[in-house]
Amino acid sequence: TMKVDYVTSYVNGDDREWGVDFLRYFNGSVNWSNSATRFRDWGTLRYSLRGVCKHMPWINNVFVVVADYEEQVPEWLCIDNPRMHIVRHSEFIPKDVLPTYNSNVIDLFLPRIDGLSEHFIYGCDDYVVVRDLNVCDFFLDNGVNVKVEMRNFKDCIYTRSIMNSNAMIDRSLIHKNVDEYVMPYCDHAFVPHLRSYDVNLLIEHASELPSFCSRFRSESDVTWLIFLMNLYSKGMLVSTGVRTKFCGLYKEGDIASLDFSDCDVIVLNDEYRESFCRAKTLLDQRLSFVLPEKCEFER
Repeated sequence: TMKVDYVTSYVNGDDREWGVDFLRYFNGSVNWSNSATRFRDWGTLRYSLRGVCKHMPWINNVFVVVADYEEQVPEWLCIDNPRMHIVRHSEFIPKDVLPTYNSNVIDLFLPRIDGLSEHFIYGCDDYVVVRDLNVCDFFLDNGVNVKVEMRNFKDCIYTRSIMNSNAMIDRSLIHKNVDEYVMPYCDHAFVPHLRSYDVNLLIEHASELPSFCSRFRSESDVTWLIFLMNLYSKGMLVSTGVRTKFCGLYKEGDIASLDFSDCDVIVLNDEYRESFCRAKTLLDQRLSFVLPEKCEFER
């Protein structure tokens, strides 16, 4: 049977040492890509791992990616579990681009993680699986299965990163339609990877990559879409994939009305502007109702 590893990343935004360094490098201009909401902890990692254990029991090893600070590993995480691997940024990201607060940079170098299997899936810590999933939902005999579709986008920091990624693979995938770009897009979803293809791509573009590695998100970034585009250009991508539902948490009502019945994976995106403490407790109650049992990765 196919061995499949699971990779996720986590940031403890309350870690004082991490925060001091963040402010040291931060230039003071706040936008959606570097605001506090991108780094605060809703406690979703616990439920993300519960979902993987319950609904993807065929997963082999789990890798949790964190920055190089002591306080970044959650106290409740069972790091003694032989299937749990804590990976620090310095173990796979080139030293000259660290520290980084840019998820695009972290995602780009994931295939370099030591000990990772050929087939691996990457998911953020706010992706929660609520239905049973199978290996064939992600991998085919020769390729990957993930929902990629053409979407219209205005010119912005995000679309630039997709354009930069695409330019390395196949410029013909993007075209301009009046004042919008039509480009391949993978909605917030678990991303299946074929490690050998990813690593070869990183080697092939090694001389260009440093120019795409800013400390915070910028319009010079490339994204993990580069790996999917590479497989697509080789005829190794089928666009069906799992049913993912994106939920923006803007206010308390969004949490109270979360519906887990019409998707395989729910994505909880932080856009919250009200009392965070109260909202975090409410979300914990909602998620513990869906995934009440501890998993093997919790103390």
